Amino acid sequence: MSKFKDYINSDLSSFFNPDEFAEIHTIEGRELLVVVDNDRLSQRTQKEYEGIYVGDLLFFVSAADYGTRPKPGEVVRFDQVPYEVFDVKEGGGVYEIILKASES
Repeated sequence: MSKFKDYINSDLSSFFNPDEFAEIHTIEGRELLVVVDNDRLSQRTQKEYEGIYVGDLLFFVSAADYGTRPKPGEVVRFDQVPYEVFDVKEGGGVYEIILKASES
């Protein structure tokens, strides 16, 4: 089983490689490697929310790097801009987080 975990972790290191897909962004004052994917946000909006506005930014981040899973409604500062967490999915050690403009 540990070989499978090693394989998954090596995939994550490729996905969160700044020379491949990831970029460094500041989240809650910490620099983290994230993959911003607003095409995925558009797809989820169309498919899951029937085209209703749900957010402004969708990104993937390593759950181990991020820490405690954020909760919907929580305010998160992404590159010093406050956003409200709209939705969080978790799978394979990765959070998929949708943020929307915060009113605070």
